[in-house]
Amino acid sequence: MSTHRLDVPELHRLLDAQRRNLGLTWRAVGRQVGLPVSVFTRIGKGRSIEADALITLIVWLDLDAEIACIVEPGQPKIPCPKCRRLFEPKNDGTVRVHTCEGTAL
Repeated sequence: MSTHRLDVPELHRLLDAQRRNLGLTWRAVGRQVGLPVSVFTRIGKGRSIEADALITLIVWLDLDAEIACIVEPGQPKIPCPKCRRLFEPKNDGTVRVHTCEGTAL
């Protein structure tokens, strides 16, 4: 068992303060950081989020100076040439198969 836990209500407080300070909606924050609004809904309900989303939010809050040695930027998302939806690249550089495309890129 881990000896530390994420203080989700405090994370929500920090995010909300930054969001309000910048005059943004949660949807606009999501667009800025590349996360769905559902992540902010989860945090608002006190539920945990995945590690990559947490790191993204820590960077957005400019709290990453102390953990910079373990934070690296992710790969840019790849657009589907057919539907233009953005997808995280797989390790081999392709995107997952989805409904508009029968094969991976």
